[in-house]
Amino acid sequence: MEYQTITENGKVKYVVLPIELFESLLDRLEDESDRRAIREAKKEPLYEQEEAEEYIFMNPVKRERLERGWTQKELAGRLAVKQSTVAKWERKDAAFRKKTRQKLAKVFGVNEDIFL
Repeated sequence: MEYQTITENGKVKYVVLPIELFESLLDRLEDESDRRAIREAKKEPLYEQEEAEEYIFMNPVKRERLERGWTQKELAGRLAVKQSTVAKWERKDAAFRKKTRQKLAKVFGVNEDIFL
């Protein structure tokens, strides 16, 4: 391997490589990084298509509540409504008034458009 070292205070400070060698080392590093990313991705849980679609198309109030680990009762308390009201909002085809969308957006810290 052809390279040159530059020292400072008796210690190697820099290594100078031919560009072809440097580029091949970069390629190997990128390949290793890609392999590492693939190995890490394999550790992540996989979801069945049906389960993923159910989550994606879930009622937005329910999805936001579940993502935060809140119960319906906890969400109701945060909004000063009854638990039964939250249950109604979590129905499949629930529609929300503008004021309700604003309250939900505020408590979840999201844009109210997700509740349209």
